[in-house]
Amino acid sequence: MEALEFFRLMVLAGFKPDGVTVASVLPACSHLEMLDTGKEIHAYALRTNELIENSYVGSALVDMYCNCRQVSSGRRVFNAFLERKIALWNAMITGYAQNEYDKEALNLFLEMYAASGLSPNSTTMSSIVPASVRCEAFSDKQSIHGYVIKRGLEKNRYVQNALMDMYSRMGKTQISETIFNSMEVRDIVSWNTMITGYVICGRHGDALNLIYDMQRVKEKTNMNDNAYDDEGRVPLKPNSITFMTILPGCAALAALAKGKEIHSYAIKHLLAFDVAVGSALVDMYSKCGCIDLARAVFNQIPIKNVITWNVLIMAYGMHGRGEEALELFKNMVDDGSRNKEVRPNEVTFIALFAACSHSGMVDEGLDLFHKMKSDHGVEPATDHYACVVDLLGRAGSVEEAYQLVNTMPSELDKAGAWSSLLGACRIHQNVEIGEIAANQLLELEPSVASHYVLLSNIYSSSGLWDKAMDVRRRMKEMGVKKEPGCSWIEFGDEVHKFLAGDLSHPQSEQLHEFLETLSEKMKREGYVPDTSCVLHNVDEEEKETLLCGHSEKLALAFGILNTRPGTTIRVAKNLRVCNDCHMASKYISKILDREIILRDVRRFHHFKNGTCSCGDYW
Repeated sequence: MEALEFFRLMVLAGFKPDGVTVASVLPACSHLEMLDTGKEIHAYALRTNELIENSYVGSALVDMYCNCRQVSSGRRVFNAFLERKIALWNAMITGYAQNEYDKEALNLFLEMYAASGLSPNSTTMSSIVPASVRCEAFSDKQSIHGYVIKRGLEKNRYVQNALMDMYSRMGKTQISETIFNSMEVRDIVSWNTMITGYVICGRHGDALNLIYDMQRVKEKTNMNDNAYDDEGRVPLKPNSITFMTILPGCAALAALAKGKEIHSYAIKHLLAFDVAVGSALVDMYSKCGCIDLARAVFNQIPIKNVITWNVLIMAYGMHGRGEEALELFKNMVDDGSRNKEVRPNEVTFIALFAACSHSGMVDEGLDLFHKMKSDHGVEPATDHYACVVDLLGRAGSVEEAYQLVNTMPSELDKAGAWSSLLGACRIHQNVEIGEIAANQLLELEPSVASHYVLLSNIYSSSGLWDKAMDVRRRMKEMGVKKEPGCSWIEFGDEVHKFLAGDLSHPQSEQLHEFLETLSEKMKREGYVPDTSCVLHNVDEEEKETLLCGHSEKLALAFGILNTRPGTTIRVAKNLRVCNDCHMASKYISKILDREIILRDVRRFHHFKNGTCSCGDYW
């Protein structure tokens, strides 16, 4: 802002800005996204022909328009120049890439190479690499790395950062690691890129370890906050991007202790109240089962945006606190009347419908659905219909949910709604509608494993073993593999993972023995194993044995055996918790006097004194 103010004072004082002045002040408009001011400066440059013909002014104008998401205006400026220097080409290529006009970026890159005789430099390649990985039409993505080597740019830090990001998005983090480890100079972007790569590929533990490595580098370089990166110029300390990247990793693993450490780092580096970091902290605490801490962080964020509100509404929904979610929504609407940045959007209503669904608030959810367009200007989309189908189906109104799917506008994708309906049919064992939903899904998404699994489970639960086997056989013929049940629990500095029937953990034998003994104690208290959860045609005794091998039970057993009596056990699971594990967790919480917080793919279950917060409605 100061640069723009001095520019204004300069003009008022009668001094005539030259090309250097204009090219220097335009980046301020670009960074602040002050499009109108940028247009005024553009108009001034047009009145002074010698300025508009200046290539540096042209580059700055292209950058300003593209940063303000006016890419077509940037291209018009670019086209006006007959003599184009490398900076102008780079500005336009970068503008296309930043706005994900990837095909256009690649075409312009080829045009520059073929027509101008200019050689791409590090700026060109650091923009082209991300465009190439996103562009579906560019199939041989790794060839861009070969071209980088050919141009002798493989040691350039900015190009290396772009290559690391490319390989991570291709799922090849090993190559990203090789580049990262070979770098002569690493800046904060290098560390953030590698951390992000791990998160993208689901390697959350490695992402967390890397932030500790970054801290150790800082401490090794200098024991105070003035530690520098490998080049010795840029302060090496976590920034908002670091925290926004790493916190979802803590959330995904329910790694509360690590999340609290990251929170303390954010406070130390004066970033905890940044709206983006604060929103990520709210999400982390809620997904670690600490909804009250999530609310406390939310209350401390001085300036909130729509994402902040949406995250907490979604959190209340996941914890089955639908009434609080609706109350928060009312506060959001009040705040939105004064600040357009927090007005409800499409995601808000997805969060609200999920909250109503998990709390059995059918009437409230339907009322929101019918008023979302008239009261809030949000048109119901595919995901909204899928959520409302889930709301109805979960409550047992499977027929009504089926009718809603049939009344969806034809232009909307119905796959999500059919999937919600199939899930409802699994809960309520509705074979007839379940078959209809599954047939629609297998036509729309033949490679999605969950569709086959749900239909097979519907048949198995109804004793239709032959039909269940047919579905499994079809699944095998299609090469579709079921996602195995996986649960994880944080202990010390590690996150321990368990698969269904897992025997690979060092304590496996001890865990299975403990669960068998615990099962006998539970039976004496009235627990009856729900063998309907075992979808194999085997005898009852074998079914009970298989139930003891469910991943969430193994994680629970690990937590009980490795923590002090009375310690809260926090477990996360990648699938929906089964009926038997839900019942068993209630008995375990009572017998061992432990609070158990279990997060499945849909919601949270807080078990205490033999009851669950969901009220057996999930």
